[in-house]
Order: sequence, then structure tokens, then C-alpha cells
Amino acid sequence: MPKSVASSGAQRDLRIDFFRGLALIFIFIDHVPDNVLAKFTLRNFGFADAAEVFVLLAGFSAVLAYSRTFEGQGFKAGFGRVFDRVRDIYIWHLALIVVCSILLTWAAHQFGNYSYVKNIGINLFGQDPTRSTVYAGLLVFQPNSLNILPLYIVLMLFWLPFVLWLLPRNPWQALVLSVGLWAAANLLSANLPSMQHPKGWVFNPLAWQLLITIGALTAHFYRKGEIPFSRSLMWLAVGYLGFAFLYAAPWTQIPGLEKARLFSPDMLGNIDKTYASPWRVLNVVALGYLALFLLSPQSQWLSRTLARGVGHCGRHSLEIFGVGTVLSFVGWIALVESGYGLALQILVNVVGIAILLGMAWGLSKRGRGMDWGWAQPARRLFGERRPGLAQLPA
Repeated sequence: MPKSVASSGAQRDLRIDFFRGLALIFIFIDHVPDNVLAKFTLRNFGFADAAEVFVLLAGFSAVLAYSRTFEGQGFKAGFGRVFDRVRDIYIWHLALIVVCSILLTWAAHQFGNYSYVKNIGINLFGQDPTRSTVYAGLLVFQPNSLNILPLYIVLMLFWLPFVLWLLPRNPWQALVLSVGLWAAANLLSANLPSMQHPKGWVFNPLAWQLLITIGALTAHFYRKGEIPFSRSLMWLAVGYLGFAFLYAAPWTQIPGLEKARLFSPDMLGNIDKTYASPWRVLNVVALGYLALFLLSPQSQWLSRTLARGVGHCGRHSLEIFGVGTVLSFVGWIALVESGYGLALQILVNVVGIAILLGMAWGLSKRGRGMDWGWAQPARRLFGERRPGLAQLPA
């Protein structure tokens, strides 16, 4: 085992792209209601799910993408690069709301099923269109399954630049402040206002900033080769993941084993996702620690066809997330209208994942993110992208 992890220099860390892409595929699967394949995604084998993985990697990637600008050119230049990415995410978020609202409204009228708009929450556009549109633009109104990008927008615009500026000066202070804000949010039930949820955002930025900070802090020391390997920590991580697996008890989804639990499901209380429960945070940190030391950044298996395809998804995360969200709604409509037969569920998953992999392959061939027609007028309005902008998780 290595004593420390050093940056791979100019070589791209294939682990980041692969696990980010895998998280995107899991998100697509999980977003299709009552999807049989969702029984095999990360959320069934521990406390955390793909969302925690994605946010942790967002912090890690942010340091690799922007830290040199913050350190070499100052806060203003670094913030400008981050703002460019935030602008893209914001445009994609609004576009997704429009596209998904049109799709689900059409399905509701076509099939006479009002649940398509009610369950997601876009029925509010019909009840109070002006207020809902304004609140959607302000991120106060977030339809269900469309509440992840607002989290990234707020974290990247209001928290991440501060962390990237503070890391080279006092990284541990950044962690202390982050933990303090996370603890205050949990103790005081502090959250940002939401139009449809009285308790606030589903992904509370005041709490979830802890994950993006941990990811950034890890990358900061990773670049310097200052993350020591500890056999004790490794086994502690393995032990914790084993406990999380036993507590989640995925085998209880097998008919006849529903009650075969080793631990009561209420033993740990509410493992809250909105406020980033410590059980969930420790779960994804343990996974990250093992991946950092047990997998090489250039592992041979990461260069094989399937793993490379998943990595392409992670490399073009914003586009893949957006298309995956639309496909999850299409899959939902197909299953509701045609019945939840096993063969159809498998077909929906296979076709959806194949489309995502194919799109990612096409984007990788172009060497940049997809340039949708509506993006050009938006960029003329908000300003052109600065050259050399690195890809960051959506």
C-alpha cells in the first residue's frame, strides 16, 4: 500500500469520471418510479446514494479545475471561471423545467392522467403561472426530481469560491467553518425557503456544503501528496461500510426475506437526507477513502470499453444529467401506460442507459459539451464563456 497519494500531474484521473458517470446512471435509474433496477443501485446497500457521491466529487473536481486560477490569478479571476459554469447550470436547469413541464403536461392530457403533473409539482404552473415562474427563476420553486441542479448553483456561487480561496491559506479552517455551518443547520433546522415544501429545500445547501467541502479538502491534499495511507483507517472504513450494508439489509427485497433484518430499521432514527445525516456523510467518505487508495487513477480496467463509456458520461455530466432526467420521465410514462412488466422495465433501463452512453460517446468525440441552439442567445445575453473552462459536475 502507498504511504501517500500524489497527484497524477497532467494525466486525467479516470476514477473521477467513472464514478461520476456511474452516479449519473444510478440517478437516472432511481428517478424512474418503481423501477425494478433501482433495487440494485447504491442507495440499497448503505446509508448514502448517488447524490452524495456526486456532490463529494464536485468538490474534488472543483479544486482540480479552478484552484490554480484562484492561487495564480486571484479571487476575481477564479470566481469568474466558477460563475461561467454556474451560468451554464442555471440555463440547463430552466431549460429542463420547460422541457419536462411540456412533456408531462402533454402526457397528462394525452392519457388523462393528472398524476404526471401533480406528482412532480408542475401543476403549480397552471394554478399560479406568474408566481410559479418567478419562483422557479429564483430557485424557490423546484419541481420534484429537478431539485439537484439548484443545490449545485447555490453551492458553487455562494460557497465554493470561498472554500477555494481559503484552502491554500488555511484548509483546516475551511473544514471547521463547514462543519460548524452543517451542525447549525441541523440543530436549528435552518434551510432555504421552498414554494412547495414548508420545511425548505429537499437538498439543503446549508448542510450539503459539508460534502463539497470535504471533497475539495481531499483534492487539496491530494495535489500535494499529503494524504497518508493508514491501515487502521482502511479497516475502519471497511467496517463502517459493512455495518451500513447490514443495516440497509438489501436482501429483504427478496420475497420471503422481508423481515430477515439484523438491526431494527428505526435503531438509528431518521437518517435524514435533507440535512445530510452524519450516517450518510460518513458512508460516502468511507467509500471515497477506499477508492482513493485501493484504485489507481490509471487502472487498466478503467480504460476498457464499458468503463470508458461510463467515464465519458461523467466527463460530460451536465448534458448527461439533463438528458437522463428527461429520459426518466419518458420511462415513467411508458411504464405507467404499458404496465410494469419485468421485460418492459428492463427494456426502459437498457434503452435509457444506451442513449446516455451513446450521447456521452458522441460528446467525447466532439471534445466539448453539446452546444444546443438555445445556448447561443443565452450566451450573447450573459456573456461568452471564457476560454479553457474545465468541465465540472452538474
